[in-house]
Amino acid sequence: MSRFRLWTFRIFCVLFGLLFLMLFAGFIYEQVGRAEDTKHLPRRVGQAIDVGGRTMNLYCSGEGAPTVIFETGGNESGYSWALIQPRIAAFTRACWYDRAGVGWSDPPSTPRTSTSVISDLHTMLQRAGEFPPYVLVGASIGGEYVRIYTARYPADVAGVVLVDATNPDQQEPAFMQGISERMSPRVRHLLCVAVPTMARFGVLRLVASRMGGSDASQANTEQADILSRLEAQPKALRANAEQACASTEEGRVTPTRGSGNPELDNAARNVSSLGDRPLIVLTAGRFWAPAGLEKESAEFHDVWVHQLQNSLVHLSTHGRQTIVDAYHDMSDAPDAVVTATQQVVEETHAPK
Repeated sequence: MSRFRLWTFRIFCVLFGLLFLMLFAGFIYEQVGRAEDTKHLPRRVGQAIDVGGRTMNLYCSGEGAPTVIFETGGNESGYSWALIQPRIAAFTRACWYDRAGVGWSDPPSTPRTSTSVISDLHTMLQRAGEFPPYVLVGASIGGEYVRIYTARYPADVAGVVLVDATNPDQQEPAFMQGISERMSPRVRHLLCVAVPTMARFGVLRLVASRMGGSDASQANTEQADILSRLEAQPKALRANAEQACASTEEGRVTPTRGSGNPELDNAARNVSSLGDRPLIVLTAGRFWAPAGLEKESAEFHDVWVHQLQNSLVHLSTHGRQTIVDAYHDMSDAPDAVVTATQQVVEETHAPK
């Protein structure tokens, strides 16, 4: 063997050895992390409801009807409603839950879709003995799930509150889009293919540990800590990634409008009416603007408030809009959410 080939072989062996050590270390890191998850994140609130071979976490309190069901935005745990839910439970029954793969719910058996999320919720509520009628409160992308649930189970829904809800036809400026929307389809596809391997060897866990938690400005220290740790779980990151990949043909499709999830947006768009149910559309009156892009941010926000959000009002013949002096997640205006929900609950009692 020539000297050049010998050195090439040695370098290859070293690189291979380093790769093996990295993979082995990642695998151990993931296994240890999974064991620690069960110790550090035991179920604090709620109960495990079997939905067919896996469980979902549901927490309810209060008495009365209709029962209020909270639907979260993004990939958040239902625990993000922990401050508002008790206030609603003071005048009617109120529940929050964790979608499959999020919070204290088991991961889904297949990538989530709008249909599977709605089916999970319906099955969970039935098996938990939480029966309709419901008032559905959906925040951000949760508003799309609320629309779809109402269309699929119309007899179960008495009223709706949309909290700065996603509009499936929104077209955000590039600087407001998520990281994945700004990637090329080739890169997104490679990442989608790699998700199972990344999960097995601890990469998703490492990424999740570096991600920030929710804006818990209104939460106490303990609640903020729980929220942060729940949303830094690798299973939540994986469930969200797999749903996004499945909805974009494994990353090959670049959404040009909506939430970034074409499957969910199309399902919500197909629900053109919520009938005559009481509907309140809460719209954030404040917006965040990055330095140098204040004008573009203000222009989009004007469209958001007066066109995109206003159009949601017309989903019901009894819809109305309330503009709130708050940012998108409304964590800085919990009173507005409580008041709107109470108003819709009271309107469901009124004779038609």
